[in-house]
Amino acid sequence: MARMLSPAARGLAHLAVNRRFARISAFVALILSTIVLLSWSRRDPYDQSSWHSALLNGVARGGSGKRPPAFYPFETTSAFYPVAFDGDLKNKTVKDLCASFPHHLMQRIQPVLKMGHGENQKMVEAQLHSVSACFTNDELLIFSDLEQDSHGRHAIDILANLPQAYRERDPQGKPNPDFDNYEKLSALARANKLTPENDPARGQNGWSLDKYKFLAEVERSWQMRPGRDFYVFYESDTYISWDNMFRFLSTLDPNVPLYMGSPSPGRHDGRTTTWFANGGPGLVLSRGAMEKLLKRQSSSYGQYTDPPFALKWQQLIRDDPCGDSVLGWALWEAGVPLSGMFPMFNTYAAHNIPYTDRMWCQPFITMHKLRIEDMTGLWRWENGNRQLGRPLLYSDIYEFLSPVKPEVRQNWDNTNWDRLAHGRDTYVDTLDACRQACRDSDICLSYHWQGKHSRKCVLMPFVTLGVEKQPEAKNKEGPNGKSVDESITFTSGWLKSRIDRWRGDHVCRSPDWVYPSIERHF
Repeated sequence: MARMLSPAARGLAHLAVNRRFARISAFVALILSTIVLLSWSRRDPYDQSSWHSALLNGVARGGSGKRPPAFYPFETTSAFYPVAFDGDLKNKTVKDLCASFPHHLMQRIQPVLKMGHGENQKMVEAQLHSVSACFTNDELLIFSDLEQDSHGRHAIDILANLPQAYRERDPQGKPNPDFDNYEKLSALARANKLTPENDPARGQNGWSLDKYKFLAEVERSWQMRPGRDFYVFYESDTYISWDNMFRFLSTLDPNVPLYMGSPSPGRHDGRTTTWFANGGPGLVLSRGAMEKLLKRQSSSYGQYTDPPFALKWQQLIRDDPCGDSVLGWALWEAGVPLSGMFPMFNTYAAHNIPYTDRMWCQPFITMHKLRIEDMTGLWRWENGNRQLGRPLLYSDIYEFLSPVKPEVRQNWDNTNWDRLAHGRDTYVDTLDACRQACRDSDICLSYHWQGKHSRKCVLMPFVTLGVEKQPEAKNKEGPNGKSVDESITFTSGWLKSRIDRWRGDHVCRSPDWVYPSIERHF
């Protein structure tokens, strides 16, 4: 028969258990704290990852501090001939520069340019006279929201043959407002009455219509150019280094289902966050991925049991504001998850690249939202600087931009406000004090001072060029009714000697072709 404990004895027993639990909890907390500190202490001061990323990486490495391989050292060769042009490229025409383009690769690789009738036509012109200039009309597919000829190219209206259900808002057949301007635009074009003055696309936000183009362009590309090894989808403000793209694709098996681009978080599948390729920097689908995505199941009688591809995702496209997100979900459902290729596929524009270890020895394949002058300038520069034995790297773009000349720029903003590259704020009274604060920090390479009212000094462990930014005039009524000047000026600076030392310590012995990762993203 079990012996009964007195209330006092039971209390002592519970106290002992609680003490034991407290000791175990303290021990576990100590271990976790040690892992955090070790991960953080081994962190590169120029690495922009967050503390929790460093922790997760440390756990994944078993606390050893040894990183898993992030790069692979492929030997690649340029397919261009001549590889690069000598002399002053300013006097060479687009036709001259395109003479080196490897057209034989277009039997395997299909470029697909998506644009919109209402886009900035200067950007479209820059795209067609630089990045897309060397394709013949038979090689390049251009999809838009209006059938038209532009700058010697023909654009196909990718929305014209979407099922009628897309244009209807609900089962009662009410019109989908997303297509209002499209229907007006199409009617004017068919009647040959479209003018700049009555253009429905003028001043309109094209995003509500653009999302319908993503899945449509994928399906039409396969219908028009079936069986290609790779399909490269990009937009009018996408910069592509075709030499680097061709090198990269030469290392991959097109029969493997591959969906590649710059990762963005997408829809949730239960507790799993899926990822999709941001459409701006472009994305690539292999033949294997296209086949899986577009395959329809059929019965033993040969009848399709799946709806047509366009109808299968109709409701999701209507509900989701982003077409690239819907494409990513459709691929996920087909069993083709994203291979994240940031920073080779990059959401940054050239002038906003934060040069760090993460963007230095890696090849650049695509970039997004370049300025018009950078789109054409970088393309010409690339034609004079390609190398036979190695791809062009981010460190090479640094040479093209020369961000630290001059070392101080008035009315300039070299900050980079995003999750990857961030600075540390302090407040000082003068530009000289801001520069000195940067010098006093061991890892500061560049600084930005907001003068007059703000007095904010941003210290940054990276180098970026930035953009012109004029002073902001602000006046506020003070407590006595008088106007108070709250204007802000913007000045940017770089510590050239320290940057030169950093560059000397980061000489690229070989290109870092990155492995796929969704943890490494913009």
